[in-house]
Amino acid sequence: MNKLFFLPIYFVFQSTLKTIREVLISSLFRISSQIYIAIKPASPWDISVKELLQYHYTTLGFHLGCFLLKHDFTPQPKCEDHDIFHLITGYDIDTSNEIAMQFWLFGNGKRSYYIPIALLAGILFYPDSYSLFKTALKNGRESLPVYHKNYRDLLHIPISQLKPVKTTYKL
Repeated sequence: MNKLFFLPIYFVFQSTLKTIREVLISSLFRISSQIYIAIKPASPWDISVKELLQYHYTTLGFHLGCFLLKHDFTPQPKCEDHDIFHLITGYDIDTSNEIAMQFWLFGNGKRSYYIPIALLAGILFYPDSYSLFKTALKNGRESLPVYHKNYRDLLHIPISQLKPVKTTYKL
């Protein structure tokens, strides 16, 4: 039999496996994030996208509003800073980039109940993204810490002042 006969079957199989992986992992993240929000001791910001868009166009608040609007999101109570991490690190919202952002945050020093789950999911289910994760971890280590800030109080600050700055030393 000709090998070319099996090639389309192989690609369909691989594509199907990646689709199943995306659906499974994103569903598990959705469920686990709801549990995390329920136990997280933070207070919700009680702010809308409309309110965020009223900030000056150079500010963190305005850029957060634009990010939420672009992705058709609303601020997630108690986890509003999560979307800010997307803004200041530059990671997208697809699953492998979500996990890469968690590697970045871990490298930057953030510790939470949720991060080990994300790192483990990345290691187990995204071997094709290992180089992305390794780079994210390295970049998080080489950037000034950003995970600990009270971003609610910084919504009026120009976003350019909040971008993580790489340092010449390893943390």
